[in-house]
Amino acid sequence: MTVAIANCRRCGKLFNRMGRDICPDCVKDEDEKLATIRAYLRQHPLANIYEVANGTDVSYDEIVQFIRDGRLLLRNNPNMVYPCERCGTPTQSGRLCANCAKEMARGLRLGQRPDDRDRNPGFYSKS
Repeated sequence: MTVAIANCRRCGKLFNRMGRDICPDCVKDEDEKLATIRAYLRQHPLANIYEVANGTDVSYDEIVQFIRDGRLLLRNNPNMVYPCERCGTPTQSGRLCANCAKEMARGLRLGQRPDDRDRNPGFYSKS
């Protein structure tokens, strides 16, 4: 049995890696920040990300990362938007807005060989 030892990507501390790339102390810290953000959003459902960052002492970048990772869902918070990584259009989930995601999916479909489109929906590779 091997033990996976890694450095925490947040604090750099050495820890026994069991699935995540951050140490148990940083996991606890992230969980506390998420609980604080969720509590703030329950009290202020129309707040934007900057207001949440100021009201919770959690940085804008951390809040956006929680959303992109799917750890913070924004169903009832219409003003919690951040820019799409591709075009800059405001979005509420993932890394891309709906239009960019559709364009990228269409581009991937067009990359398939025409005779393979109907029988095997995969990607073409010249290997």
